Amino acid sequence: MLRLNKKRLTASDIYRVAHRLLREGKNTQAIKQLEEGVAKFPHQILLLRSLAEAYRQSGNYQEAVAQYEKVLQLEPNDQASLNGLGNCYLKMKRYEEALKYFEEILRRNPDNVYALAGSGDAYLGMGNPQRALELWEELLNKSPENVFILNKVADQYRRQQRWDLAEDYYTRVLSIDEKNPYALVGLGNCHAAQSRWEKAVELWTKALEANSGNLFVLTRLVDGYKKLRNWEKVAEYCAKILSLDKRNIQAMMALMEARLAAGSKTEALDVLRRLTEVAGENVTVLRQLAQILEEMGQREEALGLYRKILTIKADDQEALSALSRLEGNLGETQGLEMAPGTNGDSDNEQAKSETKGRKGKAGEEKARTEGKRTTSRSKKAHSAKEG
Repeated sequence: MLRLNKKRLTASDIYRVAHRLLREGKNTQAIKQLEEGVAKFPHQILLLRSLAEAYRQSGNYQEAVAQYEKVLQLEPNDQASLNGLGNCYLKMKRYEEALKYFEEILRRNPDNVYALAGSGDAYLGMGNPQRALELWEELLNKSPENVFILNKVADQYRRQQRWDLAEDYYTRVLSIDEKNPYALVGLGNCHAAQSRWEKAVELWTKALEANSGNLFVLTRLVDGYKKLRNWEKVAEYCAKILSLDKRNIQAMMALMEARLAAGSKTEALDVLRRLTEVAGENVTVLRQLAQILEEMGQREEALGLYRKILTIKADDQEALSALSRLEGNLGETQGLEMAPGTNGDSDNEQAKSETKGRKGKAGEEKARTEGKRTTSRSKKAHSAKEG
C-alpha cells in the first residue's frame, strides 16, 4: 500500500492512488481520494474526469454527469467526457440526451467507435432498431473484428427472429474467439428457438467451460435436456444449480419433474416439500405445488397448501374451488372409513347422530302434513260459509 504524505501529494499522486483503488474494486475509497484531490486541485481535468468515471462505475450517474460537465467547462472538446455523459444518459434511459453527446463526438470524429456504438444503443432505446443496426454495421466496416459490436448485431437479429443473420454474426465472433461464452450462448439460443436442441445443448456446454458456475447457462442446459427428455442430465444440472443457490425454485421444480419421470415418487415428494418451504408467499408457485400434490394423491397436503394460499390471497378462485372439491372428497373418504362396526364409540355416536337426524326429518315431514290438513279444512269451512 502506498503511504504518501497528504500535504505533499500532487495531482498525479492522487490519480495514481485512486486508480489503484478502482482496480481493486474499492470504489468508495477511490471516490473519497478523488474528492479530496478535486478539492485541492479544482481545475485539474485529470482528477475531475477520474471522479466522474468513479461515480459512473458506482452507478451514481447524476454525480458523474455533474463532474463531466465541470470538465467540459474547462475543456469543451474533451471526447472522453462527452462519451461519458452519453453513457450516463443511456443508463438513465434518457436516450435523446445521450444521442446528443454521441453525435457531438461524431461531428468532430466520424470514426469514433465508442460514439458509433453509443449512438446505436440510443436509437435502440428510442425504438429504432434499424438505425441502430446501420450504425453498428458502419462501425464494423471500420473495425470488422470488434467482438462486442458483432455480438450486439447478432443479438438484435436474434430478437427480430432473423435466425440466419444472427447465426452468421455469432459465428463471426467464434471465428475470432472460439471460446467466447456470450456468442456460444447466443448461438445456442438461436438453435433452441428453432427446436434444434441437440446443437443448442452442445453450444451451451462449451459456454459453461468458461465459467462452470454460470447460473444462466446451467439453467439453459436444464431447459435443453428437459426438451430432450434426458432426465438424468436434468437432475445433474439441477444439482449443480442448487449447490450454488439452494433456494432456486426453478431448479427445484425441474428436479422434481426429473424424479417423477424416473419413477422416484418418494424423492419427488421430498423435493416438493422443500419447495413448499422455499416458496414462501409466492401464490403462483404454491398453486402449482398444490396441483402436483393433488395429482400424486397427497390430498391432505394439497388441501393445506390451498388453505395457505387463501391466507395470502383470500379471493383466489382456483384455491377456493380446489378447497371445496377436496374437502368434499375427503369427507366422502372419511365417511367410508367410519362405517358402523369399525370404530367403537365413534360409530355409536355416528349412528345416534344419524338416527336423530332421521327423527328430525320425520318430525318436519309430519308437521308439513298437519299444516296441509289444517289449510285444507280452513278452505272447506270458508267455502261452506260463502254458500
